[in-house]
Amino acid sequence: MRELTGPTRWGVAAWAAAASLFHLYTAGYGVFEPRVQRSLHLLFLVPLIFVLYRFRTTSPRSRPSAWDWLWVVASFVASAYLIWDSDRINHRWEGASDILPREVVLGTVMVVLVVEACRRSLSRWMAVTISVALFYLATCQWFPGAFHYKGFTYPRMIELLYLGGDDGMYGFLTGISSNILFIYVLFGAVLMKAGVGTFLIALAERTTGWMRGGPAKTAVVGSALFGTISGSTVANVYATGSFTIPLMKRGGYSAKTAAAIEAIAGTGGQIMPPVMGAGAFIMSEMTNVPYFEVAKAAAIPAILYYVGLMAMVHFLAVRHGLQPRPRGELPSWGTIFRQAYLALPFVGIVYFLAAGYSPTGAAFYVIVITAVSAATIAVALAGSGMIVGVLTRTGSALAFGGAVLSASMGSLLVAMILIFLVVSVLGTGIPTTAAYVISVVVGAGAMGGLGVPVLAAHLFVFYYAVLSDLTPPDAVTAFAAANIAGSEMMATGLEAFRLGIAGFLVPFAFVFHPELLLRGTWGQILEMSAFAAVSAIALAAAIVGQAVGRLLGWERLLALGTAGLMIVSDARLQSVGALAFVGLVAWSARRRALTAVAPAGG
Repeated sequence: MRELTGPTRWGVAAWAAAASLFHLYTAGYGVFEPRVQRSLHLLFLVPLIFVLYRFRTTSPRSRPSAWDWLWVVASFVASAYLIWDSDRINHRWEGASDILPREVVLGTVMVVLVVEACRRSLSRWMAVTISVALFYLATCQWFPGAFHYKGFTYPRMIELLYLGGDDGMYGFLTGISSNILFIYVLFGAVLMKAGVGTFLIALAERTTGWMRGGPAKTAVVGSALFGTISGSTVANVYATGSFTIPLMKRGGYSAKTAAAIEAIAGTGGQIMPPVMGAGAFIMSEMTNVPYFEVAKAAAIPAILYYVGLMAMVHFLAVRHGLQPRPRGELPSWGTIFRQAYLALPFVGIVYFLAAGYSPTGAAFYVIVITAVSAATIAVALAGSGMIVGVLTRTGSALAFGGAVLSASMGSLLVAMILIFLVVSVLGTGIPTTAAYVISVVVGAGAMGGLGVPVLAAHLFVFYYAVLSDLTPPDAVTAFAAANIAGSEMMATGLEAFRLGIAGFLVPFAFVFHPELLLRGTWGQILEMSAFAAVSAIALAAAIVGQAVGRLLGWERLLALGTAGLMIVSDARLQSVGALAFVGLVAWSARRRALTAVAPAGG
């Protein structure tokens, strides 16, 4: 990203301030009609991408080039046209009304600019994914079988992508970005700059630092808390990992293990209610399930994710004989209580002023961070809107769902494994939000055809869209953590996958056991939650090879078997699995005690 100087820097701040004021106004007083609201959203944010992000590494770093200014003007005009002529466009009959030549030109320009904006600010793979969808749209009449469609003329393609109501760049996804996500990003930026992240890490350090394996447990709890205000797994890792990874290394964890633990913990922040990296908002809009219901349903799976990770961390500490940190090194409760006011969102600007920032400086940092973050989300969803429009309009989403159902031969387990693989591939190198939106269009339908409720199907896809950031070969959060730790990147990615295996199994558990999504009586919910938590702990023991004492090979296999029994559908087998694991832990403790007294007795 560029480091702007002089008038351009302050011009960007003024433009970002105008964008923030527009979104605050519509949040408080009501949005404009959809086409105008969405067009204004992209009119403000897409030009920022071309000012702030370079075309290539050799482009000017402190100022936009002449070509960048041309793209700024072009993206502004393309969105402004939809506002200027919105009355006529809103009364068009899609697929029947004529498309004006100027609309074909402006639509073509905007498609190219959104793809380029995604490449600059997100990743080349996002741009490639959109380009593949556009290629399919142009050639679908030549595809065989279920993926064949009658095809489009070029003007009708632009109509879908540029003039469409709920499809394309200005469709419902851009509406979510405009109506909800910008305000969430502004909220998070104020909290971050107010120092809430530092407060949350200190709180995690005080509550877990005194335990065995305390530095790693601080990373787990700190990332879980930090994830409630951070909208990005990588941002979460960098924000907390810069403190926790060196702390873990000093506490005895290897660089690879420390980076892997932080990567898993940081990734989990995006599945932690209430915000879920903005995923809860998008899921609510796509499923017509109230936001609060989405957040509630996601609570137990998120807790299970972190229970499994905490168990891994604890067993690693026991296995390697790591000791707790001295309490004198931990922040005092008094210090934490004095910082508690930072948890109140509205004191963000007050904090800046008290810390010595000028009023303009305080506003500048919050506004620019908000605009940059919101701009990348906006272009991600605009690009995703094109892909979703192509998939739904051509019927290829239904064709893919049918292919999954056919390949699975009616087996829900096989279908879920196939969808997991698809989401992991689609999630390689593109943002979580985009991966979720694209994948759910093709995956949720297949799961629905096998009787999975809509919310469970969406959560299943969302989890793996998030966890794709941990999956090699493009495990971006693991690579970010490895960069901090100084460990080998691919080895760190594989270690993160190994230690995070419990998290990868949570979605299968809540699909087969809807009690984990708060469906059923409280007795059923508590019972299944307890079995699932013990199953995650048993799985951690099997992976690490440690309970109270070290586990032998057959004991690790037994622990793995008990973990599987506790998430099957038969209550009797669940009870057998739980009792077997408790017995294994007791046996491990007894053997350790006998080993400890044997030398003394000898």
